[in-house]
Amino acid sequence: MNTPTHMLTAAALLTESGDRRRNWAVVFGALLPDLSIFALVGWARLIEDVPHHQIWRHLYWQEPWQTLSAMSNSYVVWVVLALLAYWLGWRVLLFVAGAALVHLCLDFPFHASDAHKHFWPLTDWRFHSPFSYWDGNHHSQWVGLLELALVLASMAVLWRRFSSRVVRGALMAGLASLVAVPLFFWWTLG
Repeated sequence: MNTPTHMLTAAALLTESGDRRRNWAVVFGALLPDLSIFALVGWARLIEDVPHHQIWRHLYWQEPWQTLSAMSNSYVVWVVLALLAYWLGWRVLLFVAGAALVHLCLDFPFHASDAHKHFWPLTDWRFHSPFSYWDGNHHSQWVGLLELALVLASMAVLWRRFSSRVVRGALMAGLASLVAVPLFFWWTLG
């Protein structure tokens, strides 16, 4: 699913009104599994001037992209961090890891040909789902409807939980980005 969906869903599940440290940890944790890809795409586009189609058809499948993606999308890594945080009493890290695990749970069933190595470093196995959040050959239109429902439900929960104008503005920006990201990829890869 798209990064804003991960962030909104994790926030709906794990945030609490009045606990800013926890809430920022949740938002950051939900972003972390995708951060390596954002950094690599930013580097490829802005520094190396690599065309989008070359990034997603070639560069994404090479090193160090695959290892960095495996590390940031590994259940093993995030569960170990969550257990360590729990054992040491590090609440912020616990919520970072918890939000990252929410992200992974949303990704696992919706990556077909681009599946992650979710159990790295124990194995390089990938679950190639019959469903994809972006690939029309793998029912993305239906996944998109599911994703939209999840986003709207998460936004409703968060809207009720937080009355702050800043939070509500961020919710509207999240909804806008959910529309903008697919349009961006359609326009650049189309």
